[in-house]
Amino acid sequence: MFWILWVRFLKYLLVLHRPTDTIALWPKRLKQTYTPSGSLKGKAMNRNKTLSLWVGCLVVASQVGFSARLVQNFNADWRFAQGPQPDQARQVEFDDADWQPVRLPHDWAIAGPFNPDEHGYAGKLPWQGVGWYRKTFTLYAADAGRRVYLDFDGVMAFPKVYVNGQLAGQWDYGYTPFRVEATPYVKFGQDNLVAVEVDTRRQGTRWYPGAGIYRNVTLTLCDPVHLGHGETFVTTPQVTDEAATVRIETVVQNHRDSAEDATVRFRILDPDERLIAFSLYPQTISANDSISLAYELTVNRPRRWDIDDPQLYTLVAQVYADGKEIDSEQIHFGIRTFDFTADDGFHLNGRRVQIYGVNLHHDHGPLGAAFYRRAMERQLEIMRDIGVNFIRTSHNPPASELLELCDRMGFLVWNEAFDKWDHTAGRRDGQPPLREYTRRQIRNFVMRDRNHPSVVVWSIGNEISNYPGNSDGKSPERVRYMRDFFLDYDPTRPVGIGCHIPGTANQPILDALDLTGWNYARRYENYRRRYPDKPIIYSESASALSTRGFYELPLPTVKTDYSDQLQVCSYDLNAAPWSDIPDVEFALMQQDRFVAGEMVWTGFDYLGEPTPFDRQARSSYFGIVDLCGIPKDRYYLYRSYWRPDATTVHILPHWNWPDRIGKNVPVFVYTNGDEAELFLNGQSLGRRVKGQRPKRPENYAQSAAATVSSFEAGNPAEAMLDGNSQTRWCASSGQTGEWLRVDLGQVRPIRYLALEFEREAKYYGYTVAVSEDGRQWRSVVSRPASDQPRWGGPREAFHSVQAQARYLRIEFTELRERTWASIRTLGIYPEPVESDYYAPTYDYRLRWNEVIYEPGELKAVAYKNGQKIGQAVMRTAGEPAQIRLTPDRHNLAADGHDLSYILVEAFDENGVPCPLADHLIHFDIDGPAEIAGVGNGNPLSFEPFQADYRKLFYGKAMLILRSVEGRTGSIQVIARSDGLRDGRTELTAVKADK
Repeated sequence: MFWILWVRFLKYLLVLHRPTDTIALWPKRLKQTYTPSGSLKGKAMNRNKTLSLWVGCLVVASQVGFSARLVQNFNADWRFAQGPQPDQARQVEFDDADWQPVRLPHDWAIAGPFNPDEHGYAGKLPWQGVGWYRKTFTLYAADAGRRVYLDFDGVMAFPKVYVNGQLAGQWDYGYTPFRVEATPYVKFGQDNLVAVEVDTRRQGTRWYPGAGIYRNVTLTLCDPVHLGHGETFVTTPQVTDEAATVRIETVVQNHRDSAEDATVRFRILDPDERLIAFSLYPQTISANDSISLAYELTVNRPRRWDIDDPQLYTLVAQVYADGKEIDSEQIHFGIRTFDFTADDGFHLNGRRVQIYGVNLHHDHGPLGAAFYRRAMERQLEIMRDIGVNFIRTSHNPPASELLELCDRMGFLVWNEAFDKWDHTAGRRDGQPPLREYTRRQIRNFVMRDRNHPSVVVWSIGNEISNYPGNSDGKSPERVRYMRDFFLDYDPTRPVGIGCHIPGTANQPILDALDLTGWNYARRYENYRRRYPDKPIIYSESASALSTRGFYELPLPTVKTDYSDQLQVCSYDLNAAPWSDIPDVEFALMQQDRFVAGEMVWTGFDYLGEPTPFDRQARSSYFGIVDLCGIPKDRYYLYRSYWRPDATTVHILPHWNWPDRIGKNVPVFVYTNGDEAELFLNGQSLGRRVKGQRPKRPENYAQSAAATVSSFEAGNPAEAMLDGNSQTRWCASSGQTGEWLRVDLGQVRPIRYLALEFEREAKYYGYTVAVSEDGRQWRSVVSRPASDQPRWGGPREAFHSVQAQARYLRIEFTELRERTWASIRTLGIYPEPVESDYYAPTYDYRLRWNEVIYEPGELKAVAYKNGQKIGQAVMRTAGEPAQIRLTPDRHNLAADGHDLSYILVEAFDENGVPCPLADHLIHFDIDGPAEIAGVGNGNPLSFEPFQADYRKLFYGKAMLILRSVEGRTGSIQVIARSDGLRDGRTELTAVKADK
């Protein structure tokens, strides 16, 4: 019998073994720990090799059995009620017939209605409240004796889970996964009830969090002897081109009242699913106990996981008893090396990789917080097209599927645990205690995500103020134990934080961290000086602002010149007060090569945080694309720089300006080329070359004389006339009434004034008067002090004037607290000038600042190294005449979860898109699909996201269709609007893969 089994076993190896494979029956055996009740005690029992081989043969011979672990999608057939319910709602006999049928994931708040009077920080949606979910399910009598678990990937917020009327578990952070054991409460062979109470009233947030069971739920049945949940950990401690060491750690749990013999088998499959490593380990596990195992296998000539070639291996871990498989799991992992360096940025597999990253919040725009794999996949596809290679999960653990997609698509991930450590993390008034609370959150978070090769950084939080000024703030002790919590569960990755207070570097608060992220305005500069041996990443950059399709003239004079229409101009010259336009950040990243790269705030617009109109609007203006995923002009600016080898030629603005015929309409071109020529109706408007900045007109002030009311020692009057921002004039007191007078020496034409103050310009109220003779004065500027923008703001102010004068006088009429009259530079010009702040735009985009508008055709022809690489055309549109529908995909899997995004546009009779169309569009769907959401990217719109209609916003809208589970066939989509020809398209629902 022995020899028969031995021959069979050798045949098995011959079938599976390839000349380059490693079959490891007895790999290097590492420290094994026996862990009763989770503590480390003693060593696992050693088995001799003969016994291992004998058991291995038995297992192989019987491997055709079934897996005892069943993992079932638990998303279908729930019922939902919003608002508090009687206690009986947790009981089996409660009548929920009038509750709403829903399929998870589900966000009850996204249906609205909006409350326009609310602050916009959380999207003006009704996310705060109570909701109840109920689901009836049956367990087969044959499954009696198995353990039963419910796994929730995310519930917003504070869920209590009842099984058959009894509290089975609860959780207190809406973004981390948790497991509930239902074994003691279920009945086999009978109907069972799970009820979940969700209460968001105690949850804090700075953006739209959603409400409900908004991520996936699974039901797991497994043998009492099984692999521990999240306990299998795969690492690659040694990697060369010749071989990689794969370390496997796991825990086997025994929930029986008797000791059990079991064999653990590990198999490694290569990216082509071929078996390349194999091992068997017999163990004995004491009653109601667990055992920890750690082993190493070798993979020859490993295929590296990389952003350009994300090769994934598979570990199959199996547990056998009495010749049958009783448990198993599969884990995908990657073999790669990476390093954040102090002086040369980020290295992946031995080469420097510049990080082109974005921050992404967790909502999917019109779909709310409810997670859809296809919605996430589409976000990543759109980001990849512009060159993004790095995702920051802002500011919380993401859905697990995001990391699966990043693994497969080749994105790196900064995986973040928290925003602040207070109410946005689910804590109030210091409760629960920070240490115990963060440990359990980090444990669940890290054990779920640590096998993903895409994850290269753990983050303990974002923009956390310092203790003791903030009782929930960061201190050396808190930062250290938070980092240690991560290392307890994953010692292989660096731990960092997103910082925003430069002065933090003056204290030892961040010493325990492996790297730091810094948000905005080169705030990493001080940290670099004090910690030159620590890696740095620009964890938030830009925070540029724009509304897709909206243009307004004249152009902004400073980055915080925002429109009275509560939209932000798409010439991409605006940013938040604390941040910068993209070109400024591009220049910084080229200059500071020690920084690993930037992560733009944000890739997509998101619900909530609608800076700068946070009271009026309901969604952000930050995104490179709008809330529906429609690209803004900025999309092409990033693409032109981040993907220098991919052809990009993009013209802005649109060319429908009937009220500006004969007037100036500046034209910008975004291209990966180094120059371009612009044509208007066939006539060349000249070539522009990147890096050629316009010559500035004479600044009269630099040859003028100044007198002042007073000056502070070391800061005389002439300092404001030297053109140097590092020097300044400052009055000797902080009183109003201080003044300065400038003598130009002769009467000159004055058309433009540029003032750079010591502090933000908003703190100064002043008047400007001019005179030809110094006796008769005429007021040309009167500006009050202001509280806006709320945070920060530019130090510059610009004023158009029309004057002939020799003398100019500025008097300070209002000074905010701790502000003295003080000017760094004064500019007096014969024609308008642009702020030096915008100088980098000439290095990364091509600008024609003086284009006299006439209807017709704009054409840009782009060149690189003297060779034409492409062209773009922009035409004046006629009246809207037709609707066009463009799906992102025509086939939908009939799983009740797959999506198709259909772009809705208006065109004129000649097929030219109409950039100003705002028609109301109605949608008809015939076939196995339903409307999941509608949107148009307008941050000010309070139309519902769940409706069969939507207005166009600057010519575009988005219709999102969802498949119906189990129903296949043709889907006819019709879009109608008064005065326009219908738009039509056809989709097909196909059988879903199991």
